[in-house]
Amino acid sequence: MPIDRQNLPALWRAFDFASPDTHSPQRYQTTVPQQALYLMNSPFAMDQARHLVMRKEVAGVSEPEKKISAIYRILYSREPSADEIAMGVQFVADEKAKAQAMPPRGAMTPWEKYAQALLASNEFVFID
Repeated sequence: MPIDRQNLPALWRAFDFASPDTHSPQRYQTTVPQQALYLMNSPFAMDQARHLVMRKEVAGVSEPEKKISAIYRILYSREPSADEIAMGVQFVADEKAKAQAMPPRGAMTPWEKYAQALLASNEFVFID
């Protein structure tokens, strides 16, 4: 793919794309605030969270624990631990309580926010 050396896309810069002007035999793993902010505020990341929650494996499940397990299987190819399930259930419950107290306009649902948080996690972003 051609690369304009003078005008790298912002997304590439946020995720420390190697400089096309130099030889890079090894890339260093970095985590900078711009990466997390991109994943929190990006319309693309929000859309992906919405699409994840709308998948039949997730949308067709009513029990929160099973829904969390389905999301973990899709994103991480593993089952969540008991602590991860408990944290997920608590997160969704807290978000539902916030939405009832002050309904947001056009905002993400509690499940979409949970999916977005998992999409922004290091476990999802980095490949070991």
